[in-house]
Order: sequence, then structure tokens, then C-alpha cells
Amino acid sequence: MGYADDMEIRSLRNDEWDHLARLIFHSTNDWYQKNLNRRCFGGDDPLVCRIFPEVYEALDPGCCLVAEVDGTLAGSCFYHPRETHVSLGIMNADPGFVGRGVARTLLQEIINRSGDKPIRLVSSALNIDSYSLYTRAGFQPLAIYQDMIVPTEVELPPISSRIRTATLSDLPAILALEDQVSGISREKDWRYFLNDDSSTWRGFVFETDGEITGFLFSVNHPGSRMLGPGVMRSHAAAFELIVAQLATFEGETPLFLVPASETALIQSLYTVGARNCEIHLSQVLGDARDPKGITMPTFMPETG
Repeated sequence: MGYADDMEIRSLRNDEWDHLARLIFHSTNDWYQKNLNRRCFGGDDPLVCRIFPEVYEALDPGCCLVAEVDGTLAGSCFYHPRETHVSLGIMNADPGFVGRGVARTLLQEIINRSGDKPIRLVSSALNIDSYSLYTRAGFQPLAIYQDMIVPTEVELPPISSRIRTATLSDLPAILALEDQVSGISREKDWRYFLNDDSSTWRGFVFETDGEITGFLFSVNHPGSRMLGPGVMRSHAAAFELIVAQLATFEGETPLFLVPASETALIQSLYTVGARNCEIHLSQVLGDARDPKGITMPTFMPETG
């Protein structure tokens, strides 16, 4: 039977969040273990990946698509429409369905739903199958990002006095800066971070003569520990924001993505003990502008 006949593409149901968390946890760790000899998600509890449906469904209800085959969840992908584009989130396929067109079918459905808006994503440059999936669909690479970590034993520099906690009143300046640097807008994401009253999300801004010239958010959760998203006008602002965020993790080692073209920033990070651990590419289907500054994407939620 052709796969178009025995696969159903539909929205995730609320009673499937645990099942989806297990799919994300096991399929992602399976690829990392086989290809990079390490895991992506630590620990033994796959339900840490519930953070994906929790966050994405809070932001965009109904925008997690699943592929179901004979009653089994064979794959999933999140997407979220924004004012200027559609962001494509984490894509997973059950290892038992590899080669059956699950990811390709999910991607095509999202392309169909996106209309004329560009689709943006960030994917591993080490996963050739993933890279080929997107380039076959017409996506083009925009930028190379170095995945970096700073070991917990490193002594960080003092936090700059130009750093402060972001507040909801900063939202207009955040939107304006991202528009100036990247040419995109996603007010819903920033408002979600700024309204969060837990310790999961933190946001800092960097000020120059009273003007916000950089900002950086982070997520600290067992299912995702990462710096980003962030936008900065200079490598000095980016460095100070990274240092401030790292200081909040207290014994954890968050991942962060830095544009490979930002040599001065990367060299500054090396001086405090940063190490490379992977390479990612930002890609787009449709029009996109070269950044006029520094962008730091994340996977929670995907920013592209």
C-alpha cells in the first residue's frame, strides 16, 4: 500500500503528550547515540520532553502535527506561524518507520499550510539526512552556527553593570531591535517569555546610553537547557549577555548557538573556556534578509 494511503497527518491530541514526549526522547537520543556516540537528552525519564508540547501548544494550539500509521505515532513536527514567517520546530520520526517518508510528508503538510510566508528553521549540519530533507524541499542555508558550552568548573567574568532583567515594558524595544537586525517579528514568543512567572525562562537586556542594544533569553528545564533566543547589535553585548545567562545555571551546562562568522565573539568565548560541540545551520524556504547584527537561535521554541 502506498504510504499516502496508510498515513494520517493530524494535530496532536492533549491526551497524547506523554506518548509524544517518549517519541521525541527516544528517537532523538537514538540518532545521537548512533551517529555522535552521545545522547541529546540526559537522564532516564522521557517525560522531560513534555516541555515541547507544553510550550508549543501554549503558544500555538493545534500546531503540532503527527503522522499516525495503523494507530501508531510514527512521527511529529511543531510549527508556529508568526507575523513575518513560519518557524519549523523539532522534527522526529520513530526509528521503526525510517525510510517510510514520515518526515517528508509532515514537512510538505507544513509547507502547504504556510501559504506565502517564508519558513525558517535550524537543523544540525551533522545530520545529512535532515539537511537533505530540507534542501530537497527547496530550503537554502542562511548561516552557520557553532554549538558551544562552557564547563561548570570555569570561573566566569563579573556580570556587566549594563545588564538588567528584561521586563514586559521592554517588549516594544525588543520587537524593534529584532526587526532592525533580522527583519522578522514574533511578538507572541517574547510576550510568552516575559509573562512567565516560573524560573524556567529568564531574559536579560543590555543597555547602551539607556537604549537596549541586545537581549538574550534562556530556558532551564531538564528537557531543554539552552541560551537563546537573542539579538544583539555588537559582539560586546552578546558576550556580556552570554556571561550573565551562564551565571544563572548554577552547576548546569546549557548549550548556546553563536554565528560562526562572529570571530571576535567566538574568540572571547574561547578565553573563558567555551568549547564547540556541534554545528547547526539556519535555513529558509522563501525570502530572508542577512542579519545586521548578531542572532542566537534556540530550539525551545524554534526561532530560525
